[in-house]
Amino acid sequence: MALDKVQKIKSLSNQDEKELRRKKLIEGRKPNYFISLHVAQKAGDKAGYTKNKAFDNQYYLDLILKALLQHSTMFRKDIDELLWNKLPDWMTDIQRKKKIENLLTELRKFNKIINKGTRKHSSWELLSSF
Repeated sequence: MALDKVQKIKSLSNQDEKELRRKKLIEGRKPNYFISLHVAQKAGDKAGYTKNKAFDNQYYLDLILKALLQHSTMFRKDIDELLWNKLPDWMTDIQRKKKIENLLTELRKFNKIINKGTRKHSSWELLSSF
């Protein structure tokens, strides 16, 4: 019953969550649980698992850098469009915006990109030293 709640995106009790984690049937953070890899494989939902699991940050950072290398300049809306559907399905729009903001901040702090636009209308470019 508890595993069915996960698939139907219903809330779990703390006891159900502990039991499903102990049996390695779910992954994710509260309240965004999803079925584990071996359950997804047995249930034939491999694509669904991958959509929920997400990729590591380096994947998203590489995508941004590759796109900037190809296009030299990208607006924030372009970067949003590039990454939006690649982020996990469980993320809300607000969480997706924040995730992209954090990725851009990380690249900026490591001196790989620079914002040549304004805060409201950002225009991102690779730094020439990169």
